Amino acid sequence: MTTQKMAEKADEAVAKKPAKSSGEKEGKKTDRKARGKAASARSRSEYQQRKRRLGQRGEDAACDFMVKHDMKILDRNWRCSYGEADVIALDGRTLVFCEVKTRIGTRYGKPSEAVTQKKLERYWKLINVYRSRNAIRHSSVRLDLISILVDEASEKARLHYLRDIYANC
Repeated sequence: MTTQKMAEKADEAVAKKPAKSSGEKEGKKTDRKARGKAASARSRSEYQQRKRRLGQRGEDAACDFMVKHDMKILDRNWRCSYGEADVIALDGRTLVFCEVKTRIGTRYGKPSEAVTQKKLERYWKLINVYRSRNAIRHSSVRLDLISILVDEASEKARLHYLRDIYANC
């Protein structure tokens, strides 16, 4: 057999045998990585769901508090390009925008510490959009904060109400 024929047979043998991809070479490692990424995505999704449920519970508690204090809830989770107002209520003739911050524990600080000056400035833009879309001109406006701290062990919550936070900055 000539060298040329031997080379041709070797080429044919290589062509018949499927090439292994890098994933097949790693075998189980690739499968573990894929499962790990899927599990990580699930855990992120579960985390987001828990976070949303906690926020929802906090907003429900805030609305209950406001109603008990003779405020009428007008809107919840109202959105525009500047963000979201958690609760919009009427306190007598005053339009009240209430930011609700709920946390479990203080590992990342108190709930009220999450409201920055930048967020307050954006909130006032949001308030102006709400007033213009709803043709509200003559009522006074107030920005309140309800911070709720949930104790992990007992699951009891402590609600702290700050009235007119913009005036207190």
